[in-house]
Amino acid sequence: MRPSSVYIFLRFVALFIFVPATFVQSFAQGKNEGIIYGQITGDDGKGLYQAKIQVNDTVNGKPQVLIAVSKKDGSYELRVPAESPVTITFSMLGYIHQSAHIIVKTSERHNLNVRLQIQPTQLSTVVINERLDRTLNVTHIDPKSAAVIPSVSGNVEALIKSQPGVSSNNELSSQYSVRGGNYDENLVYVNDIEIFRPFLVRAGQQEGLSFLNSDLISSITFSAGGFEAKYGDKMSSVLDIRYRQPTTFSSSVMLSLLGGSFHLEGASRNKKFTWLTGIRQ
Repeated sequence: MRPSSVYIFLRFVALFIFVPATFVQSFAQGKNEGIIYGQITGDDGKGLYQAKIQVNDTVNGKPQVLIAVSKKDGSYELRVPAESPVTITFSMLGYIHQSAHIIVKTSERHNLNVRLQIQPTQLSTVVINERLDRTLNVTHIDPKSAAVIPSVSGNVEALIKSQPGVSSNNELSSQYSVRGGNYDENLVYVNDIEIFRPFLVRAGQQEGLSFLNSDLISSITFSAGGFEAKYGDKMSSVLDIRYRQPTTFSSSVMLSLLGGSFHLEGASRNKKFTWLTGIRQ
């Protein structure tokens, strides 16, 4: 026989011997397996889709992990090694995991139905602090800026005049006009109490000190239009002032060539009585 013919003959013999041996080995391995099947349901009895089934077993001393998922109706079926203990874990997000330890006989179909219970989750307390006004037409002004803003009087109105839409034709006056309106068309609230215009000094004569004492103010809110209905709807703007509620004793003194101011505040031990006093010149 030629060398090529001998080579082909040897390959044919090797293939004839190897294929039956492989078939016998695969068949023997299939005989050493069992089938576990069943359905995974929830508390309501309905099947759980894509629930995770994990099988932990040891073959030839080496740990192996088999993972499968359930079908739409919650059913599943998988092959596991027979005659050896295996641990099956059923899990799904939002449900309590369950495990089972079983031994399946060779070629046995073992039915294992599982009902997973919903895992309650207790959320921790959430505290939400609002730092910005939902109303875009309201501006918060830092009252401390009244002491450092370059102005002749150092009044709160000097801060208001720096806002968009606000104008004034006299630097020495505390009067201001909003969007071309009259000087008397500006609302003023102090601790939710409206200060009516007749109570203030007449327009054109309100020079020097303002009605508002900047040493006693805790917050300033200003709106040049589009403010809430609780303020009314017939004025050009609203200036909402809140005086402090003292908790401890405090005082301040300010002196300049144009005048001076002094304020004193405090609270009783039980915090039921507070006082707030200011003097300006």
